[in-house]
Amino acid sequence: MRIWFFFISGVIIASAAVCGGCAMNADKPNGPQPAMRAMGQPVPSPTESGEAPTNESIGSEIRRQLNAIPTTTAGIIVEVDDGKVMLRGTAPNLATSWRAEAIAHAVKGAKVVVNQIVVMTPTVPL
Repeated sequence: MRIWFFFISGVIIASAAVCGGCAMNADKPNGPQPAMRAMGQPVPSPTESGEAPTNESIGSEIRRQLNAIPTTTAGIIVEVDDGKVMLRGTAPNLATSWRAEAIAHAVKGAKVVVNQIVVMTPTVPL
């Protein structure tokens, strides 16, 4: 009988601790949460303002997003002229080239994206 008493008491204390811990999380301030988005949808830049984006801000935002994966996008050059984005350089595979193009399309102010990235395929010895 004592064993059941201690068991039931332990269950009640454990459930109170779990519920109390959940209640503590509800008091936290709701900061900005990352949003789920499909590839190619625009992403708000950290320095977003009401003025029109410049060529420099468009290029730096594209480069900032490309630098998130530097091992595969290190050879990509970004040039912007009046909203026209030119991607040049080399990429290790076609998926990286397409990813860079999608990033460029998603940046606010990019009107046209020209992808001239050369995909470097490994040579197979004969």
